[in-house]
Amino acid sequence: MWPAGRKRAVIGTMERLRILAVAVAAAVLAGCASAPGGHGAGSGEGAKPGAAPRPTLVEEQRRLAELFSGTPVVFAMQKDGSLRVSVPLHFSFDPGRFAVKPPLGAVLDRVARSQRGAGTHFVVTAPADPKSKGLMLGTERATSTRDYLVARGVDATRFSIAAAGSGDVVIVVADAAPH
Repeated sequence: MWPAGRKRAVIGTMERLRILAVAVAAAVLAGCASAPGGHGAGSGEGAKPGAAPRPTLVEEQRRLAELFSGTPVVFAMQKDGSLRVSVPLHFSFDPGRFAVKPPLGAVLDRVARSQRGAGTHFVVTAPADPKSKGLMLGTERATSTRDYLVARGVDATRFSIAAAGSGDVVIVVADAAPH
């Protein structure tokens, strides 16, 4: 039996997770509903003659940041012109696991849709659990994140993966020029 304070903390955490999942789902649905046929600019469906030009990473950063407004997901442009996407670890993977959780999946679905046909290169970095001593779990998480994006149409040759020794976020960076 848990002490009353611990039980309230667990219930509060579960409620925050439920609210985040609903917010992410609502944001994804709102984004899909805003584009005719479920395809927005930069959807990676291939450029059609006379079609509008692909959005820049700056435009994608603004669009994605607005889409995920009110969530702990951060889309930030870096000084080198790359786009950094940060998702808190506890919304990305269960402790000791490397399967992508639905909140991270919702973010990756949007990133894949916008970058599928672009020429960007991705660097995926994922930490192990905070008390973990090895980098193997971080590598497995980064690989799982890459595989998730590849399964959604992003070419596997466009990725580099790395494990982070510590940290509390999964980071996907897309830059305009392959390394």
